[in-house]
Amino acid sequence: MFASRRSLWKRALLTAALLGAGLGLSGLGVAQAQVGQLAAPLLAQPTFKDAKKAAGGVYLLPDGLVVQLNERGGYLLSATVTAPFSAQSTVSVSGGTATVQATTPPSADKAKAAAVGGVVGVLSGYGDGLAQPLAGLLTQPDALARLPLGINIDATPFMISAQTQGKLLRLSIAPAQINPAAFGKGAGVHVLAPKKAAKQPVVLRVYSDFQCPYCQQFEAQTLPALVGQLPDDVQIEFHQFPLESIHPLARPAAEASECAEQQGKFWPFKEALFADRAWLSGNPNVAFIAQAGKLGLNVEAFKSCLAERGGKAAVDAGLAEAASLGLNSTPTVFVNGYRAQNPYDAAGLLRMIDFARVAALAPAGSLKPVLFPAPLAPKP
Repeated sequence: MFASRRSLWKRALLTAALLGAGLGLSGLGVAQAQVGQLAAPLLAQPTFKDAKKAAGGVYLLPDGLVVQLNERGGYLLSATVTAPFSAQSTVSVSGGTATVQATTPPSADKAKAAAVGGVVGVLSGYGDGLAQPLAGLLTQPDALARLPLGINIDATPFMISAQTQGKLLRLSIAPAQINPAAFGKGAGVHVLAPKKAAKQPVVLRVYSDFQCPYCQQFEAQTLPALVGQLPDDVQIEFHQFPLESIHPLARPAAEASECAEQQGKFWPFKEALFADRAWLSGNPNVAFIAQAGKLGLNVEAFKSCLAERGGKAAVDAGLAEAASLGLNSTPTVFVNGYRAQNPYDAAGLLRMIDFARVAALAPAGSLKPVLFPAPLAPKP
C-alpha cells in the first residue's frame, strides 16, 4: 500500500507542475525524442556543440552542468545530468512523527534547476514543454524534502529519476520500459515467430480491438509497410483488447477469432475481419461463419465454439492483461517493453526495433554515476 501511494504521489507531483505550466502529461504531444534515438542529431545541437568532452561520454556544458550520455550502437540509451545544488532539508519531530521540511531554494539553485530542466528538454526533444515544469518541480518544497531519498517521475514516454547527494543534484532520463514479465504469454496472445530463430528476439506487441477503426488503419496501412522491412529477429504478437464499452461487436469478433485459433487459423481470420467489415452490419455470427467457410475451417466445429463461447476465456485473459498494464486505448503497440508514441509510423517503429535490440544487449549497470566536477580531457 505504501509503495502504491508513493508512486501515485510521484506522478501527481509532476502532473501538478505540468498543469501549472498549462500542460498535462498528454499535452506534451509526440516529440522528436533524443533519448531512445540516434545520438548524432543530439550531439549536433548547440547544447553539446559548445561543450567540452571527456572520456566515457561525459560533457561539461558552459553553464557548469555535467552530462553523461550512455551511448551504444549509435543510439542514446539514457543520460544523466549533474549540477551543484545546495538546497537543504531538515527533519523535525512532532508528536512522535518525523516531518521532513525543505528550505526555500536560493536563487542560485533556482537557476541551476532551470538549467537542468533546459538540458532535459533537449534530451527529451520536448524543449520548454518539459523543461519549465520540471524546473518548477525541482524547486517545490515538497519535492525538495524528498530529493535526498530520490524520486522517480513518470514523464511518459520517459522515466526521470532525481536525487540530491550532498551539494549535488543528479537527474537521469531514459525511455520508460515495462518489465517483460508483465506481458501475457498464454491465452489471448497470438505469436508469429521471427523469420529466423533468435536467442533474444525483439518483440512487437500489438493490443488491438477488431471494431476499432484505428486498429483497422494500423492493420491496413502500417503493418503491411512494416512487415516487408522487419529484421529477421522480430517476433509479432497480437493481444486481445476489445473495448467493449464503446465497441459492442469487438468482443464477439475477438471470441470468433479465438474459435478460429482452435483450428489453427487465427492469423488469416484476423486479417479477414480487418479487411472485410461486412460483419459490422447485421448478425455478425453469420459473417463470422461465412468467413470460417472461406478459410477452410470445420464450420460445424466453429459454430459450436461460437454458440458455447469457447473463446471467452482467452478474451477475458487479454482484457485482464490490458487492465494490469493500465492500457485504455487501441491500438497500443510495444517494442519489447517500450511503448510506441505513434503506432502508425512504420519508420519510427523500425527505429524503435533497432533501439530495443541495442538496449537489450547493453550490459547491466553500463551507466555509471558521474561525480562533479568530472575529470576533463585537456584541450588539444
